[in-house]
Amino acid sequence: MYILRQFFNIWLLFISIDNINAELRSLPKRVTAEYGSDLSLSCTFQNRDSDETIIQWLYQNVTDNIHQKNRNHWRPLFLNTQSLTPKETRYSMQQKIQHINQTFITYSTILTLSKISDTDEGLYMCKLLSSKTMEMTYQVRVIQSLDITPKQLLIPANEIGQYSIRLNCILKDNHMNRRHHEIYWWHNNKRLGSQTNRYARIIKNFTQHSFISTLFYTGEPINVIGKYICETEPLRRYISVELKTTNSSDLFNNSSFILIIWIFILIFQYENIN
Repeated sequence: MYILRQFFNIWLLFISIDNINAELRSLPKRVTAEYGSDLSLSCTFQNRDSDETIIQWLYQNVTDNIHQKNRNHWRPLFLNTQSLTPKETRYSMQQKIQHINQTFITYSTILTLSKISDTDEGLYMCKLLSSKTMEMTYQVRVIQSLDITPKQLLIPANEIGQYSIRLNCILKDNHMNRRHHEIYWWHNNKRLGSQTNRYARIIKNFTQHSFISTLFYTGEPINVIGKYICETEPLRRYISVELKTTNSSDLFNNSSFILIIWIFILIFQYENIN
């Protein structure tokens, strides 16, 4: 009886692990698009060389499905490069085929949406139809804008010791019910985080239509300067933090101006004496 019970527990464990893996495989990749911009979604599959290989793109409007009984309604967009929505001219398709060897081929497909609007939000799936079906899904969100302030930051050249800067990444979203946005900070191509970098501190704030991620970065000026990026994939905004250098021409102009003033003073004094 004990052996049967242990076998049953192991069987349940394998089923749970398989279900978890299935859920992880089905999770869509989150992508953020800015209103009015263009967005490209890509998929790459490897398959045996066959003339019958078909790649299909489908779209599901999540908002509409909330009010429908059938929540898995997918609208076909493309079959290979053949458009299935000819009236929708904002969609375009590119497909490349590359031979790996005599047996396998790599299929790359790129779906581009131009002039994104709120109605384009939803799930986009590319599916390889063959003996073994493979698929990849994107969850597209449309935001109003992404901005970073200030646009440029200069540190005085004579600054010594610890120096602190403050940068704001502002994401504007017209959807009031959405409070979760993923914004990441980078400094000179290195990911910043309060737990991984003791010089960085990130604070998140919400307003009615905005999500603000504020980065505080402290260190020696030479370590603080560089390129900073705030990112909500695939959108990126940049700012350059630099040392403020003294312009030699400015020094020359200032010195010349002072010299002219002294000359006028001397002339004035000479005329008064005479």
